[in-house]
Amino acid sequence: MIQLNVTQLKFSCVGEVYPALEHIPAMQRRRLSTIAKLALNSAIECLAQQKVDYIVWASQYGDEHKTYKILEDVLHDLTPSPTQFSTSVHNAVAGLYSILCKDATPSTSLCADWTEAMIEAYAYLKTMHPQGRAMVVYYDEALPEVYEEHQIFQGFSMAALIGLEMPNIALDENKLKQVEPKYLDAMHFNEFWTQTLPQSYGAWSKC
Repeated sequence: MIQLNVTQLKFSCVGEVYPALEHIPAMQRRRLSTIAKLALNSAIECLAQQKVDYIVWASQYGDEHKTYKILEDVLHDLTPSPTQFSTSVHNAVAGLYSILCKDATPSTSLCADWTEAMIEAYAYLKTMHPQGRAMVVYYDEALPEVYEEHQIFQGFSMAALIGLEMPNIALDENKLKQVEPKYLDAMHFNEFWTQTLPQSYGAWSKC
């Protein structure tokens, strides 16, 4: 049984305003993709000028719309934009956050669901910083329609602070099940956390 303290859970959806991005210069802000804006907004709101010891960035698809645009350019014998390429990789959002927020906190970027990202944060804290805190950020948006896996859902991001002291939530590893598509795990956890769902959800339960 893994026990965690979860606080400051922030959920952002496409179409909302992004107040946490106001301190980023307008020119840089305009260059951010929708999914990057979502992820950064949730992360900055979650931290609220606090410090953490580790950040886990997680997404199933990442910024796939940029990757698809690059593939289209190649298909039409066009030279892909270097800027598009540099911000299409899976750890691009982590890099953008570090640069724009001037935050050198160690981080990792995973193709993972929310629960897997939480386990990564737990493992880091347990082995490296038992009295510290981590932040987990999950973000995703629907794939372009050309993909067989395309499913319509509203782009979103979710972030939370994670610690080991004074746990308020528990994860039973024996009840873990693979969730596909991965974004559903984050949506269901948010519903569970905000008490739309019962006292437990899948392998999660409240202490």
